Amino acid sequence: MKKIYAVVYIFILVVFLLAGCAKESSITRKDEPKVKESPSAPVVVEKPSVSPPPVSEKLPDIVRSVPDNKVWVRYGKTKMGENYYNQTNITRSSNIATVTLYRVVTDLCRKQMIEEVKKYNPRKAVKYHYYEHDVRVDEIDCKNQKWRVKDLIHYDDKGSILDHYIYENEVWQNIRFVTDHHTLQKSICVTQEKPAVKKKKKK
Repeated sequence: MKKIYAVVYIFILVVFLLAGCAKESSITRKDEPKVKESPSAPVVVEKPSVSPPPVSEKLPDIVRSVPDNKVWVRYGKTKMGENYYNQTNITRSSNIATVTLYRVVTDLCRKQMIEEVKKYNPRKAVKYHYYEHDVRVDEIDCKNQKWRVKDLIHYDDKGSILDHYIYENEVWQNIRFVTDHHTLQKSICVTQEKPAVKKKKKK
């Protein structure tokens, strides 16, 4: 009988010891510090490669034209060219003056036109290396101080036509102060003088 009690006692003791170990291990796990996950590597965004600016090609030397001063009146110079207007064929209708303009272009203007034409016609852009002057027909609204282009022809240094543009119902643009069009307006817009009122003679 004593042996049975001893076995039961040992069995109960073993059960308590196992239960205690299990409880202790659970507490130990609970108190263990959590291991932080290592942060993910930052996303590397590749910068687009910047293409170097185009090499400025040397323009051929050209002979600049000089318009006949009996026909063409110089009215100003800008970074794009030297400007003249034809004084022999200015037409006026109401407040609108139609005038033909002649511009001897600068190298800066020539380079810009080459780049512009190159976008849609690289072969044609080669001819613009000899772009020397253009002739344009403008309308000037003298009363409302506006202007618009009607016709434009580009010429090379030999007098050959490079391109011809015709504009229909182009939008009117304001004439800005201290510009070539402002100078042109002052030159061709004639102010109409009111007729003097005659005083009646006293009898």
